[in-house]
Amino acid sequence: MRSALFTSRLATGIRLASLLILVLGAALCSAQDVASLTGIEDEAEVDTGRAHHPYVLGFSGSVVHLLPINILKEEIYDINDLTKAGIGYSAEVRAYILDGLAISVGGMRTGFHMVDHRTQQMAEINTRFGRAEGDPINTNNFIRLDGLFLNLTAYVGSAESKFNPYLRTGIMYFDWALEEDGRGSEVIKYQDIAIEGTDFGGGVGLGTEYRLADKAQLDLQLFWGYITTGDEIKYEGLQSTVNNSYYWTNAQFWNLSLGLVIGL
Repeated sequence: MRSALFTSRLATGIRLASLLILVLGAALCSAQDVASLTGIEDEAEVDTGRAHHPYVLGFSGSVVHLLPINILKEEIYDINDLTKAGIGYSAEVRAYILDGLAISVGGMRTGFHMVDHRTQQMAEINTRFGRAEGDPINTNNFIRLDGLFLNLTAYVGSAESKFNPYLRTGIMYFDWALEEDGRGSEVIKYQDIAIEGTDFGGGVGLGTEYRLADKAQLDLQLFWGYITTGDEIKYEGLQSTVNNSYYWTNAQFWNLSLGLVIGL
């Protein structure tokens, strides 16, 4: 497949980075606890003026719970409206320009599953495919969303608190596909055109860090994302007979993630 190599390398890199971050985080917290108990911490530590981020670079690994946003037009369901939440993971590198401002770049591997209680709506969509050998849209489908992102984060927490709330915005670039039978299976086609692509997106969100140690923090985030997966020219005809709306549209989601940030 066209995107198999890109997806495989991205997934492997994100998995290794996430695992490394979790191992380093556990080791760092343990080392700081031991140092505190034995009194070997340097009491004359230099004051960097950074209350929450006494470092310039950080690495983050997160578990992602992706929640689709379904927007119906005249109660007409499209393929994106027949999705349910999926679990994935992400990893990123952060550069803290200031204690309260960071730029980050990373990758995410996740996707949506299909609902099992909208068979009538699936049947209506399948009539547009005109296949005699079976319905391409069914509960075994998987919408794969693997991509890269560039975020800008502004922190607003006080120096005295372990909590450090933030606001975030970002741009994304996703390799996506509507797959027949789970991740890695064949891509579904409409009139010999694969329903897959690479597209940009963007979003905004908010969240908070919670300091576990000087260089280890938990990170909880809620992020709204929008990916321009729709293409009315490419998939012309894959439309509702009621209001002529397209059955394959742009994707929207809530990204609820929990991760660990390790500072260098």
